[in-house]
Amino acid sequence: MSTPRIIRVAIIGCGSYGAEHAKFLSVYGGVKLHAVADLDGARAEDFRKKYGAGYATTDVARLWADPELDAVWICTQHHTHAPLAEAAAAAGKHFFLEKPLAITLKDCNRIVEAVERTGVTAAAGFKLRFFPAVIAAKQFITKPTLTVAQVIDDHWPAEFWANDPIQGGGNVLSQGCHIMDTVLHLHAAPPVRVYAAGGNLYHPSRDIVDVAAITVSFADGSVANVAVGDVGVAPHASKFAVQLSDGAKSLSLYNRLNSLMTREDKKITEHPAWPEEGAGVIDTAFVTARAGGKPSPCGVRCARRTSAVMIAVVDSVRWGKAIDLTGPIFETR
Repeated sequence: MSTPRIIRVAIIGCGSYGAEHAKFLSVYGGVKLHAVADLDGARAEDFRKKYGAGYATTDVARLWADPELDAVWICTQHHTHAPLAEAAAAAGKHFFLEKPLAITLKDCNRIVEAVERTGVTAAAGFKLRFFPAVIAAKQFITKPTLTVAQVIDDHWPAEFWANDPIQGGGNVLSQGCHIMDTVLHLHAAPPVRVYAAGGNLYHPSRDIVDVAAITVSFADGSVANVAVGDVGVAPHASKFAVQLSDGAKSLSLYNRLNSLMTREDKKITEHPAWPEEGAGVIDTAFVTARAGGKPSPCGVRCARRTSAVMIAVVDSVRWGKAIDLTGPIFETR
């Protein structure tokens, strides 16, 4: 009997997102946390000790040149995603990239082109679609007619890096992509039009959009309303919430999308809540795909579509008009 191959991985970015993945990768069978990298050498070394990585470095070129390294987890600020993804692909390293794919279409295209040119396996960090309650919701309603969804967080400080217009893009771009990806995943047809109202209501020192009320139209005539903002978590619905209806059945996802209630023939069923596994749900999917030589569970073209819609949302808010998503620029299909 052959011994299963150990997948040796590295984490780039030893901050909070990197730590979420390290908690999983450092203990998951079949994976070896081979290396960690960060611009701050001391932080990288502390991270290495805490999670048992083989070595720490401040030089990502060491990772690209490491013949034992199979895949990297890129957990850095959004504006660094494209150059790091291109370098990983050029070195033949498969990679997982934290959400969003990027916050400009130019950077999204760079990532997609690098992956398709080199043939590496790459995944984007849209973990919500892998939550058990979301999977059950998609099975219960396969073609929703009307969706109402939100990601409403507590206030982000103006100095927070994700509120920087270059590094993070602000709440709507940086975090709105999470719930938008889930909505697009739950709808059977591609998005064709988006209109949004909102603006910068809480961060006047930053050139960002921090609140948006969004309407997305789909090719099959279905529609979604999506609310995004750092205006205070709703006490019952929670930060993440989704409602779906198809004319005969309906459902509610709440408790950060870990709880599900379904309604059919006027009968309401409250399903037992699933425990939140965080990054582990998508890391498991990506590692399993790599180990089995299967396609990415959340590929970069799909992630580009989500970024394209969110970029159109910001454009719609700023220009005061609906944005057509069917043209070659957005390529959301």
